[in-house]
Amino acid sequence: MNKSLLIAALLFIGCSKDLEQSPAQGWGEQPALPEVRGQASFSLSGNEYYVNVMGNTLPRMPVFPSLSAKGGIARGYVADLSGKPLKGAHIGVSSSLTGGFYSSGSGLTNDDGYYEFTIPAGAAYFFGTAVTVTYNETPSVMALYPVDGTTAFPSGSGVVKNFVLLSYGPANPDEVVQQPNNESNYYGGALSFNFNINYAGDPYQTPEYLPENGVIEIELIPVGTGLYGETRSFKITKQIGNMNIFSIHNIPIGKYTINAKMSDGRKLKMRATGTKANVYEHLGLRPDNATGTSTVTFTPNHQYTPVMVPSFKSNWDALEIGLKL
Repeated sequence: MNKSLLIAALLFIGCSKDLEQSPAQGWGEQPALPEVRGQASFSLSGNEYYVNVMGNTLPRMPVFPSLSAKGGIARGYVADLSGKPLKGAHIGVSSSLTGGFYSSGSGLTNDDGYYEFTIPAGAAYFFGTAVTVTYNETPSVMALYPVDGTTAFPSGSGVVKNFVLLSYGPANPDEVVQQPNNESNYYGGALSFNFNINYAGDPYQTPEYLPENGVIEIELIPVGTGLYGETRSFKITKQIGNMNIFSIHNIPIGKYTINAKMSDGRKLKMRATGTKANVYEHLGLRPDNATGTSTVTFTPNHQYTPVMVPSFKSNWDALEIGLKL
């Protein structure tokens, strides 16, 4: 995968106002991208059912042009992690007044990645902060990270908020603490595995079921590079025990070769299951119903538009893969 992944598709419907001229100052020199390479290995016991392979550290942010707040106005920039401005990103604000009255405003970024619109009066927060990109030949909505990690603010004084397109990292840190097993709390992709178990004391043993005392080995090897040049591979071993599911979260967005086998060398059959099975022509498990080796890309929520993506949330759904001998 290369930087064609970042080609924005202008597939937006919203209530944006016409942008004024972008501020004169431009984008300056940007720091080098974080290096994500090598191999990381993880081992899950019989009682563990998920792993976050990139941890809860955010990559460093790009350097944005300086802006000052304007009364009653939301303004800022949207960029990818390298500091490239993103055109056509949707940024929305919802405001509430005493008595339960709600109103909203929104804007789309211009060629410089700049947006500006009037904030409705009330207690305000950002919503629908996302952009549509081409991911493995598929227009996909990707959520944006609010720099400095806040989304709520009083509307009267105006606000400057910049957003970044990430390939991995935690979203709302409070929600990550409460639900670390929720894939939508991470900007990286997610895979979920399910299987049936042959228990040692059961007289009826099914040849395709996995043994209770077995160990599953999953390996993810990047095909080319990820969204920002990531080349790190991941190896996850899972002791089966009584657990017939496990998940891998926060995987840098890209395309991967996936190898699945038991620790004794027996290859595992892989089949896409669940609501995202074969929804997208070019995303997911390809080929499906593979034995031992296939390729995998991640699956966004196909019902979401940029307007619908909650702020501080990813919209990658865990691709479900069934395993059999």
